[in-house]
Amino acid sequence: LTERTEKVQLKFLAGADLLETFADPQLWTNEEVETMCSYGLMVISRFGSKPEKLMFESDVLSKYSRNIELVTNSSTNNLSSTLVRRLLKRGQSVKYLINDDVIDYIKKYNLYNC
Repeated sequence: LTERTEKVQLKFLAGADLLETFADPQLWTNEEVETMCSYGLMVISRFGSKPEKLMFESDVLSKYSRNIELVTNSSTNNLSSTLVRRLLKRGQSVKYLINDDVIDYIKKYNLYNC
């Protein structure tokens, strides 16, 4: 590992809905948002979300805009991790929402109390 010459950059992957919470001072301080953004964010856009507008309106997000990558899908993606966790906790099926291998892993390690 000490002989590696390539630089590895760690980024936080999040949905646009999480990015929107950065504007709520009851959830995040400016210092916390700056810390997250200084590492880098990869934001997956969701239908109806406007991350570009939020980045423009937020001084902190605007300051770190070079560290924030917006990923847009050509297809509609309304799936969220919150929805999957909620369904699993209620004992409902997520069969056609996530990959079978992921479902098996969740069951194997008893994640989300399922």
